[in-house]
Amino acid sequence: VLLFATSSATAQPLRDVFRRVNPAVVLIRTTATAPSPTPPPVGEASSAAQGLGSGVLVSADGKVITAAHVVKGASTIEVSFLDGTPIPASVTAMAPFADIALLQLQRVPPNATVAIFGNSDLLDAGDQVFTIGAPYGANHSLAVGWISARREAPKVYEDALALDVFQTDLDIYQGNSGGPLFDLEGRVVGIVTHVLSQQGSTGGPSFSVAGIAVKRLMVDERRAWLGVEPFMVEGPVAEALNLPQPAGLLVQTVSPGSLAARLGLRGGSLSAVIADLPLRLGGDVLLEVLGTPVTASPAFTGGLLAALDRVKPGDTVTVRVWRGGAVVPLTTTVTMP
Repeated sequence: VLLFATSSATAQPLRDVFRRVNPAVVLIRTTATAPSPTPPPVGEASSAAQGLGSGVLVSADGKVITAAHVVKGASTIEVSFLDGTPIPASVTAMAPFADIALLQLQRVPPNATVAIFGNSDLLDAGDQVFTIGAPYGANHSLAVGWISARREAPKVYEDALALDVFQTDLDIYQGNSGGPLFDLEGRVVGIVTHVLSQQGSTGGPSFSVAGIAVKRLMVDERRAWLGVEPFMVEGPVAEALNLPQPAGLLVQTVSPGSLAARLGLRGGSLSAVIADLPLRLGGDVLLEVLGTPVTASPAFTGGLLAALDRVKPGDTVTVRVWRGGAVVPLTTTVTMP
């Protein structure tokens, strides 16, 4: 009887917290045009890949945080709240190493709730947490568990910030990615990013980027987001593409509404396998970004992120690309929604 009473007493507050924060959680569906090895027949469209994930509303003007891999390369993004009505959204910022992205909704339904960030620094192994998401599309599903460990991702930084992640024993699956990790007060203390599982296994320990890092990267100190999925080419591949320099960034996809889209960058449209890697060919190759020539070195990546950190609204951004056998300069003005 004592055990039953204790269980009922603890279940009631969690049920209340779930009902209070659930209206802030969203389902995210994406589509991305999949290139084919050969041009499709006249009158037929290219196939479209479907994506699924979760997210959380963090501002009254319609900003939603999710995992970057949920919306990476998406041509369309639709977000739905409890009533299931799809709302178009676009990516406005992305932290690729942290696997976090910020979306802007076209509108916010009147019954939506804005989530509140908590202090994730106060949590450690043994603390209870929960998440709400859409495992395999089962939207607004609750999963409760414990923090198994607090880990610092080795040598992984975003904006000079060492990434702090929670390992949890939450039962999460495809569709949970991007969902919020809540403490028992209903405050966001992380964003679910991935599950570590062996081949043939359906589950394993899950990981969430700590809320302090998420808030800093996506809310407090957003950088300009270039909005391309690039692939570094060098050596024989660079020579095969007739690049005028030893290395370049082959543009795979360009996200709508991003700096890259406003620059007029072109993504690839023809799928190919080069050195056992699936790539999209036919797009631009970035040769220079913000005055810095592309090189196949970690220093270039770090320098590019630092340069993007310094970009402010109203600044002019210029890149040089290899397009159609010629060097083409592209310029645009930075805006940050």
